Amino acid sequence: MSQLSSIATCFGHVVLAAVTGWSLKYLPGPTGAPGGPPAVWLMLWCLLAYSALGIVRYSHPQPGKALRLLYDQAALVARVGPLPLLNAQLYLEPEQTLGPALPYRTALGYALPLTALVAYGVCNVLRDLNRRHIGEHTATGVLLLNAAGLTLVASSTDNYWAMGLVVSYVSKHFLLPVLAERYRIPPALLYTYGLCFYEIFAVNAVADVRAATISVIM
Repeated sequence: MSQLSSIATCFGHVVLAAVTGWSLKYLPGPTGAPGGPPAVWLMLWCLLAYSALGIVRYSHPQPGKALRLLYDQAALVARVGPLPLLNAQLYLEPEQTLGPALPYRTALGYALPLTALVAYGVCNVLRDLNRRHIGEHTATGVLLLNAAGLTLVASSTDNYWAMGLVVSYVSKHFLLPVLAERYRIPPALLYTYGLCFYEIFAVNAVADVRAATISVIM
């Protein structure tokens, strides 16, 4: 990677860190009723760690093996975790926020986040060059499964931020590698900016759910 690309990628992680700080500040907490699990809050802290490691990784003239390994692991979490943890947040919210037409709500709320662990494990076990494509396909399958789950919960609650996030996230997954190759842009740079959009949409999706909870209680 050229020095200019490293600087640009480092700046992308700085932007992500700033957006993550904003997201943590404005992520709504439980109000007026027991809230769901702090899954999105946990994901945001993981993304903050990812951005911090990225700043060090791409600003360091000679990053060591340990730093590269930590960054790669954080990048993998940032890749497979966002949609499953958002699903956990939305599916396990209090009963008032979801209509009775959505069956197996609690089961899905626990099952979908576990798919992130599956993708994380497979990508780590099969990370050698000859078998890496299996991990890539597994991560893509997990993403599409969680996108379907997010579409289900979003449509049942009229959560338009979550619906928009599905379109944005799935499009990003398939388009960013093409754009990176065509225009010779570092993939990590594009991905960090994509995560900024995820955070904005996720915070507003949770806010919509919490607003629905308050209106039902009142």
